[in-house]
Amino acid sequence: MGIQDRQYYRDEESTGGGFDAGSMTMTTKIVVATVAIYVLDAFIGGREHWLMQDMASGPQDLLHPWLWWRYLTSGFAHDPGDYQHILFNMISLWFLGRSVEAVYGAKEILRFYLVAVVLGSVVQALRQYAMVPEAEWARCLGASGAVVGVVMLFVCNFPKQQLLLFMVIPVPAWFVGVLLIGINLFGASGVEIAMPGGGDRIGRVAYDVHLVGVVFALAYFKFKWNLGRLIPHRLSSIKNPLKPKPNLRVHDPDQYADIDAEGDALLEKVNHYGIDSLTARERKILEDYSRRMQQKHR
Repeated sequence: MGIQDRQYYRDEESTGGGFDAGSMTMTTKIVVATVAIYVLDAFIGGREHWLMQDMASGPQDLLHPWLWWRYLTSGFAHDPGDYQHILFNMISLWFLGRSVEAVYGAKEILRFYLVAVVLGSVVQALRQYAMVPEAEWARCLGASGAVVGVVMLFVCNFPKQQLLLFMVIPVPAWFVGVLLIGINLFGASGVEIAMPGGGDRIGRVAYDVHLVGVVFALAYFKFKWNLGRLIPHRLSSIKNPLKPKPNLRVHDPDQYADIDAEGDALLEKVNHYGIDSLTARERKILEDYSRRMQQKHR
């Protein structure tokens, strides 16, 4: 599978100064947005942290459709009393998510991430609604489920890539995947804490949400899903009238044989040594190859 629709490699080509959101990867934009919300709550949330409270989701929202938006916003909120929660999530997402984005593209990684957030939040709410007494219902917040999903996609695509376990021990990515699954299966019951300010309780470790992310990622990889194809045809066919129409060109398929071979070799290089091992020229070749593969498989 090639690299699709991404901004990733434009970072090094940008020559302008100052902040340029357009040159960031989608993964970086998600990290920036999540951190910005966390900082905003510190300034306007008060001692009760009302912003995080309102963004968190729970089983009590299931019967109120006008509050279902919380099953999405809960993935962009984190426990204000535990900065390590957001720090670990965003570091994991930034380091591994960019390589995943390089495989699936900026739009598709965003779709995957948002769907993983909603799936995790809804499943967690349904589990509590069906299995936990109402007096013990806990609200859920955090990006952990979606981040775990992205990590598992990295593991599936780059199983031999070396990662630093606990930032120290070098291990292959597949080992991290096995460890991640084992830890979450072992601790599936979870532990809950009180929300700062006396609000609803928030699950400190939502193992069920993590497992939803794992299952979603494995299914997504195995069945080669493309969430963009789920968009109704009429909506996906709407064109931007301001976007110039590309010139139509006819190509001989045989002329791409060498490009395909080189593209496959570069993907294998990324698999073994990571995306940062590519030179600027190799990244450009991989980008062109990926765009053609995307068009070919539509």
